[in-house]
Amino acid sequence: MMKAIHIAKGVMMVTKQRPRILEDVEKLLLVWINKKQLAGDTVTEGIICKKAGAWYNDLKTKLPGPSVKNEESFKASSGWFKNFKRRTDLHSVVRHGEAASANTKAAEVFVKEFERLVVSECYVPQQVFKCDKMGLFWKKMPKSTYITAEEKVMSGHKPMKDCLTLLFCANASNDFKVKPLLIYHAENPQAFKKCKFQKSQLNVLLRSNSKA
Repeated sequence: MMKAIHIAKGVMMVTKQRPRILEDVEKLLLVWINKKQLAGDTVTEGIICKKAGAWYNDLKTKLPGPSVKNEESFKASSGWFKNFKRRTDLHSVVRHGEAASANTKAAEVFVKEFERLVVSECYVPQQVFKCDKMGLFWKKMPKSTYITAEEKVMSGHKPMKDCLTLLFCANASNDFKVKPLLIYHAENPQAFKKCKFQKSQLNVLLRSNSKA
């Protein structure tokens, strides 16, 4: 049976200093990840680790000095990646459905065609409008929460799925905004009846749909 090893009093723990070349690799990685993010490309742990290993070997061959050449080979392992995320606050997110399924090439073609249309018809920014919809889950609770170290579990709750659909529209010069459209599943919400509230007093155009 192995016994636990205790550090004697007065003995300092020795930590291994991270090589400068590894810090340069991680700086390059952050710039590269940011470019990939702006381009809408997917970046996984495997891709990042492979890129880190390739850059490390490339920099190692280019930097002068025998000390660099004699350094231990760098392994972009899961442990390194975990520490890299902690040092840089890198985190994973789930892609939005519409953004993930968007046709980038078709969008680029549309932009060029739209620009030609604006020029040929002599439209000004005040005449060019864009509208887009969004769903607002106004009662939805977060899926996770922080609890104290003394607690082991957190009691569950029934998730709320009440959703509003909103439509926003404005022109390219940003000097005219159309009144937002709000679609709710009830034509006359119960709260309006109790407070005797008139829909005409709202700052939005209220419409109803059972599948809102």
